[in-house]
Amino acid sequence: MVKKWFQEFMPEELMEGLEDGLGWRLLGEAGEAVEWKILAEKRTGEGWEILVEGEGGYSDLQGAMVVEFVENQRAVVLSVNLKNKGKKPCPPLYGIHPLSLFWSQPKRPIFLRYSGGGLTDGFYPPIAYQEFTSELLSYASEPLTIEAGPDGRSSNRYLPIMEIMIDKAGLVFGMEWSGLWFISVHHPFLSLTAGIPVFQLVLEPGETLTLPPVHIVFFEGDLDDGSNAFRRYLYESHCPKLDGKLFLPPVSYDHWFHIACDFNEEFLRKQVDRCAELGVEYFVLDAGWYAGCGDKGDFSKGVGNWNRVDMGKFPKGIENLAEYVRSKGMKFGMWFEVERAHRESDIVKEHPNWFFDLGGEFLHLDLSNKEAQDGIIEIISGWVKRLDLRWIRYDYNIGPKPFWESADRTGEIQFKYIEGLYRVLDEIMRRHPALLIECCASGGRRIDLGTLKRAHTIWISDHTDDPHICRFMQSGANRFLPGNLLNSAVPTPIGGKDMGRDILDFLSRMIGAFSLDGDVASWSPELREKVKSLIMTYKEFRHLLVQDFYPLTGHSKAPKQGEVLQFVSREKDEAIVLGFRMPGECPGRTLPLKGLDPEGIYMVEDIRSWGRERKKLLTSSGYALMTKGLEIDLSAGACVYYLKKLKM
Repeated sequence: MVKKWFQEFMPEELMEGLEDGLGWRLLGEAGEAVEWKILAEKRTGEGWEILVEGEGGYSDLQGAMVVEFVENQRAVVLSVNLKNKGKKPCPPLYGIHPLSLFWSQPKRPIFLRYSGGGLTDGFYPPIAYQEFTSELLSYASEPLTIEAGPDGRSSNRYLPIMEIMIDKAGLVFGMEWSGLWFISVHHPFLSLTAGIPVFQLVLEPGETLTLPPVHIVFFEGDLDDGSNAFRRYLYESHCPKLDGKLFLPPVSYDHWFHIACDFNEEFLRKQVDRCAELGVEYFVLDAGWYAGCGDKGDFSKGVGNWNRVDMGKFPKGIENLAEYVRSKGMKFGMWFEVERAHRESDIVKEHPNWFFDLGGEFLHLDLSNKEAQDGIIEIISGWVKRLDLRWIRYDYNIGPKPFWESADRTGEIQFKYIEGLYRVLDEIMRRHPALLIECCASGGRRIDLGTLKRAHTIWISDHTDDPHICRFMQSGANRFLPGNLLNSAVPTPIGGKDMGRDILDFLSRMIGAFSLDGDVASWSPELREKVKSLIMTYKEFRHLLVQDFYPLTGHSKAPKQGEVLQFVSREKDEAIVLGFRMPGECPGRTLPLKGLDPEGIYMVEDIRSWGRERKKLLTSSGYALMTKGLEIDLSAGACVYYLKKLKM
């Protein structure tokens, strides 16, 4: 069964000791697994199609399975669609496990890697995107379990992704799912489960239930090899293209942090002028553009007034600002938070049946309702066409769990809701293929393989102030996610001017997508020139941020630990090394590099363009750089070195 279906991609180290089964599981009463028999299985050009039927009390339940092989990737996608073929309700389900694998005698050692979620931590090192690595040692242990956040947003505690390495090979996986979830690794032996919490879920006659697809990427080598295989899969095969093409981490401006609702069109035009000078590509109008929140008010008060512009801020509408942005050579974007609405908002008054209502100040959109889906599609699509939007920040500042539970205690509402969410985003992308969608959820609290399939970049956290925390988060997230997804910003308060900023403040947000926030128009000519030059340098190396990633030092585990990172092209002909020092740390260190061609000859150049000329440092073989190492100068707090393989 699963051994046969996966054998073309699964390394031998993982095949050894793997028990045969379907690869997924349903639980009935008392936690007993539902038994299945295979009715048919067919090998196709793209993988396998399997039809199974339940046994015992679940004999009316059929499962249509698809094991899809991903072209040019060592990856499979496991999908299951359930249907009650009988004339009466099926017995209740108490557990849904879209992935369930068991090894009776796995090889050793066994390592796990996973990550903290998109939190807003103000301490260092933060939990947000912190790398956790464990080795399974003892047979006498509790299961290791990671799960969604308590409010129901998928990455409000951990990223829903896990990497497992057995001996010298492994797999990285995640569910295409934006609701409640858990991943559990159980010892003794090795039991791997990815599940969705449900309670007494019943399928009525003729009713279907589609389980979240599970994406599994296999690899050979160490944890970094697995990380890079998964990053490559996301970038090349899973995440959406922009206008049909792969794209690089963008440079954007968004007014929100340190500005909030305290803006008008005149203020924003000043920021447009400065952003155009600096080399910004997208100019995004964040929350507060709609009626109901006022000049310095609470942005959430007006959420739901999507068809009424704040005429105090924009006396002639937003069209003039959008056109001004385009006239300066940038693309215009705008913020939406459609899954939440204030009780007094227009959309609640006009369409109360579109919402879950628990009686509080805010209502939650019910995306299991097709009428609500269609309405939201038309609202967003209308603005995209009206303003020629090329970016939307799709925010989500509310936890769905209490609303889902009030509507349906079994958990089935999640499946219908998430199907509706995906339909909305899929249709918006279909209609507007040149529109960049940025996924946001009070920072990065809904990052999963469902939203990643429908987002070109992610706002990773609402913490933007401290450069060390921002660098730590982008670095940690790079363990699983390519750099185009990881958007972070340098904010400036109104009239904040230069604030003593140096290269560290900017380079610390250039390990992924790079953004500026706030009053950049207040910067001095000296800072403007330095940042403009650094953005030009960033655009020269950003193509490497979506290629192979190697942490040359461990992810910081103590307050005074910085880190050094490396990105290498797939062809091994280019690389960058970025170094970051914490206050009080040694200003220099020598570290062996990774991922180079040992027989190649590389030119190494210091490309810090911060009021200084670039400097060629040395020419050396890849072998020497990976054994003797490269001397890293961290005296300025941050550095960036570029390596180019010479043609001999």
